[in-house]
Amino acid sequence: MNRTRTIIAALAYNTAPEAHIPDRTRNGLAARSLWIAALTALLAEPRAAAAQDPASISLVGPVEQTAAPQADGQSGSGQQPPGGVKAPPPRKKRDKVKLHWRSASLEYGKKFRLDFRSKIRGETRASDAAVTKEALDELDIPRRRIGFDGRILQAAAFKVDYELDSANHLGKPTPPWRDVYVDITQLEEVQFRYGQFKMPFSLDENTGSQDLDFAYRSAAATLLAPSRARGWMLHGDTLGGFIGYEYGAFTTDGSNAIVHTSEKRVNAGPTTAWRVTLEPLRGSSSPLADVHIGYAETSGDLPEGISGIKGRTVLGADFYKPEFYVSGRRERRGFEFQWRPGPASVKMESITLTEERKGQSVDDTDLSPYQVKGWYVSGWSAFPGERKSRGLDRPLHPLFQGGIGALEAAVRVEKITFGSVASGIGSRSPRADVLPYNEDRILSVSGNWYPNRWIKVQLTVATEEFADPSIVYRTLRPTPTFCSRVLRLQFSI
Repeated sequence: MNRTRTIIAALAYNTAPEAHIPDRTRNGLAARSLWIAALTALLAEPRAAAAQDPASISLVGPVEQTAAPQADGQSGSGQQPPGGVKAPPPRKKRDKVKLHWRSASLEYGKKFRLDFRSKIRGETRASDAAVTKEALDELDIPRRRIGFDGRILQAAAFKVDYELDSANHLGKPTPPWRDVYVDITQLEEVQFRYGQFKMPFSLDENTGSQDLDFAYRSAAATLLAPSRARGWMLHGDTLGGFIGYEYGAFTTDGSNAIVHTSEKRVNAGPTTAWRVTLEPLRGSSSPLADVHIGYAETSGDLPEGISGIKGRTVLGADFYKPEFYVSGRRERRGFEFQWRPGPASVKMESITLTEERKGQSVDDTDLSPYQVKGWYVSGWSAFPGERKSRGLDRPLHPLFQGGIGALEAAVRVEKITFGSVASGIGSRSPRADVLPYNEDRILSVSGNWYPNRWIKVQLTVATEEFADPSIVYRTLRPTPTFCSRVLRLQFSI
């Protein structure tokens, strides 16, 4: 507008009579030139001004204009934008269902997530003539498992696992449902789980099969930890994960102790279990930040009958099969420790199980409790450049993607001992106070390869030595020392 006013003023000035210019011809030519320049400027002025000053729109007639929407959280001034058109309200993003093929998961915004899981495992096993061929044939059973888990908002989690070919270590049918539970997780300090799941006892038993450093769990975890049962559990973390707790009540003593081969053998009924864990330097930059310490106990009542807690080798063949009577309380006490400062890590655990034998002597008095003790110490190292605490099933440099995947070497020393609390010369009588003593000393070495996130190749070699090979069960030859091998290929989604 200022420019237009300047041009009009210039026209008025140049068209006025000027006495000091006598040449009329020159004066008329200059005036016509100014008129042409002024008209050209006036025709071009409204377009340029419209882009700079909204008030200039009136020079060229009404123009429709839409105001830009305000940013979220800003309040308007109450005035409508030029042209009288009201700005539309901002659109909210709608949640969409997304299917992630790579991770086999389905999610609906942040409200719901469902992860599909499947596992196919094939393996070959062998032993140096210590186990009969019939036992090896029954043991060589690959597993095929499917399932899913997920979350609803930040309030609940759930998991379902189903074994397609379910059988125990002797090839006998077992219930196909594994983990089936729902977990209320809205509060980190107090959470509630209900269904069928692993009882809060033993670090090794509660480690997922994909994360195991050996083809089989330790003898202490396999034979003495309770494993899965139906029930409920309160659990949570306090003080930023400094202290964790778990307390639950279950209908049985767990699937590891259930014996499917004889109705004479008994298992504990309703059982309570609790565990407390401590991570004193969690979240710090100290090399001890990943130190984990825990203590756990279980307790349940045993009906009168023959104990179901047996001794088995790493390949599942019986070597200590009790034929004595028990009655009273079955209790467990366990201590666990783990430290994963980097590529090299260490883990150890000890478990003691006792079963009372109340009123089981020949004159109906109490006998010394049946006792089984187990412990192990294991160490492992991951390379190249991998960390166990981060998880090796997702290698930093997968095969055919700039690397060879993750490699791991592990070694474990363990011992499990069977007998009674009372010491002395044992007797095989079912009413004896001092029970026969035997122990299995195991040294295991394992090499693991994770070429990518879906495949795991594992080779584990173990040597076992019995303290008294003369009393081993009939499926084993009386050999003091023997070697077993397991080669496993596992595919997981």
